[in-house]
Amino acid sequence: MSSSFESIISQIVSDTPSGEIKEVYNDLITIAGENSKNAILEAVEQYNINNTIPVDVEGKQVILSQFNKEGSKFYDPAQSVIFSVDHLNRKGLDVAPYNAISLDEHQEELLNALQLYVEKDFTGNKSLAVYPIAGEAGKTAIIIVSTKYNPGNFWNGSWRSEYVHDINTGQLTGTINVQVHYYEDGNVSFKSNKDISVQDCTTPVKAIKEVESGFENNLDVSFTELNEKQFKQLRRKLPVTRSKVNWGKAISNYRLGRDAAQGKPPQN
Repeated sequence: MSSSFESIISQIVSDTPSGEIKEVYNDLITIAGENSKNAILEAVEQYNINNTIPVDVEGKQVILSQFNKEGSKFYDPAQSVIFSVDHLNRKGLDVAPYNAISLDEHQEELLNALQLYVEKDFTGNKSLAVYPIAGEAGKTAIIIVSTKYNPGNFWNGSWRSEYVHDINTGQLTGTINVQVHYYEDGNVSFKSNKDISVQDCTTPVKAIKEVESGFENNLDVSFTELNEKQFKQLRRKLPVTRSKVNWGKAISNYRLGRDAAQGKPPQN
């Protein structure tokens, strides 16, 4: 199988909204055939790690990440287990005891504080993780995932935030990612992300709550402005014909299309 084909498969899978991975897998199998199955599953595995996807491990949600991967398996220091993963069905397999890496007292306190914050401030399906970073003493990975899947109404959404806290320097760095996909009689996808850096951070969960609240408030303002200003301006420029816009070559028949094609500013 060529590297270019695998690259295409990987790109398609990487752009998939979290709640729709099985549908994309089935479509790719239909298009590319059963011979492509291994390449698709490898792309799904990488997708799960990159997007910190939670999987069911004996009834509990465990987040997959680069920080808790050991060979082909993953471990959960909070439950002291190691397991294989059915990446397509998001399920842990062959669960066994594991004590090689555990949470220290600081990380236990961090986990408890994080659980209180997530339970109070997040909706939907919530998962969290605190992982010691192997080989980097004093550094801890903190991950929050919240999802709402509603395929019956043609939409899915996910929140994912990932941080590294260094107890020695007090630095907290990370990224917040939000994605929403709405696909009833159309295909609308919204993505937003923000890089986070907090210095002299002695209470990481408090700092996380502050930056995430600020990020959410900014999203609210952006959506309000988009709805009240940009969409209204766009509606004024669209033809009032009660018919669908022909987005093909005939778009130039509309005033907006002619102006755009000729480099003119749109007229109200």
